[in-house]
Amino acid sequence: MKYTHLILVFLIFICGCKTSERIVEKKEVEQKLINFLFQDYIGEKPSASFIVIKDGKIKDCQSFGYADLENKILANCETNYRLASVTKQFTAMGILILINQGKLNYSTKLTEVIPEFPEYGKDITIKNLMSHRSGLQPYNKLYPADAEKQLVDKDVLNLLIKQDSLLFPANSKFQYSNSGYAVLAMIIERVSGKSFKEFMDKEIFEKTGMANSTVYLKDLPIKNRAYGYKFNDTIYENKDQNTRSAIQGDGGIYSSVSDYVHWDSSLYDETLVKTDLRNDAFSNWDENGKTDTTGYGFGWQIDIKNDKKYLRHGGSTTGFLNFSLRIPAEKISVVIYTNTTDYGGLGRKAYFLASYFSDGKIPIPADVLLEKDIEENGIENITNKFNHLKSNTTKYDIVEKDLVSLGFRYMKKEPEKTLKIFELIKTGFPNYFGGYFGLAQYYRTNGDNEKAIEYFKKVPELATSDDQRQIDYSIKMIEQLSE
Repeated sequence: MKYTHLILVFLIFICGCKTSERIVEKKEVEQKLINFLFQDYIGEKPSASFIVIKDGKIKDCQSFGYADLENKILANCETNYRLASVTKQFTAMGILILINQGKLNYSTKLTEVIPEFPEYGKDITIKNLMSHRSGLQPYNKLYPADAEKQLVDKDVLNLLIKQDSLLFPANSKFQYSNSGYAVLAMIIERVSGKSFKEFMDKEIFEKTGMANSTVYLKDLPIKNRAYGYKFNDTIYENKDQNTRSAIQGDGGIYSSVSDYVHWDSSLYDETLVKTDLRNDAFSNWDENGKTDTTGYGFGWQIDIKNDKKYLRHGGSTTGFLNFSLRIPAEKISVVIYTNTTDYGGLGRKAYFLASYFSDGKIPIPADVLLEKDIEENGIENITNKFNHLKSNTTKYDIVEKDLVSLGFRYMKKEPEKTLKIFELIKTGFPNYFGGYFGLAQYYRTNGDNEKAIEYFKKVPELATSDDQRQIDYSIKMIEQLSE
């Protein structure tokens, strides 16, 4: 019998046992691992649903917790969650369908489709909008924080029409833009002559067999709907809507993990668009055009690891947190949808599940193994465990920022573990700012301002422009703690 590498990590098989007993034992270990990954959603809590697809077949699909806490409705694999920014892969495909139909092209200017758009948008192309290189201002900063009316995509367009400039010249740099995808939804409406919902229904959901998926419209019933929640220290409160949650193009699709199987299948063939257009979506675009590097395609973030392309996208909105991952070279996909933003780490859960079902072809996320070891054996042996994982980077995937996230997960409940983890990161990666940033936060929280300042000072020295938020925060903390 052929065992996966992860089973070997977590189980010492009993030699000589019958094959049927081994299969049962393997399934028990598999479920134990999955329960560990989704422990935050077990019980009377908001839900998580996941699916693993390998070679076009469902390898596993499970749900935990409640889609509707008020009415005690448990989640299942058909539960429809608001996808938030996972929606962007569908919106971008809508544009590619119009290109495939000859109604648009990559060079089509925003002002050609929406002629009332101001002069400042004349250089923005369809390609710039899809690849987050438009320079459009973020709509959340253009709308008053105390406003009560829910924005829709047309409102976003009208807010942008009232502006007189971009954040930067179109195509001069990448900056993630929800505004751009709301505008793309309006472009789909203008060019197709259909509402965004009608277009998605006809051109994507019906053609792929996504029978339960829909686009959010206020007061329109959604079958098998999950409602969003937020924990307020004592109970989970319904936080399903806010002023931005009705915008469709950047985050308004509702779908289930079971429907994702049909979507995933369409991304391997020409069900929706020709192969060259589909491959364009899975490639990074910069100011010089398409590249095969890490970056952003059309509705997809792209990583290159071990010569394999990882296509991924997260989604976060009030009451919902989601993650989708596709690794086409291994024909494996993992999707996780949840109806609370109280717990993070979905990306690492998805990578772990992908690794688990890949027969050793995808490295195991090291931070997940460390967390499991800490939970089972305590923090004392963490250095030895970490050194073991670090000694085999082919088998284990060590990502520094994910180790930092692991440290922060213990900050409130078990700060002594936080200290150990950040010390480990500082020692193991002395030229990475994350360990110092974590230690600074630990000492600030525990009232040792002198130590906190010492470590905050290391952040601007070691961080890059990609970490500007942490740099700015550290400088601010140095000033405050020095007073």
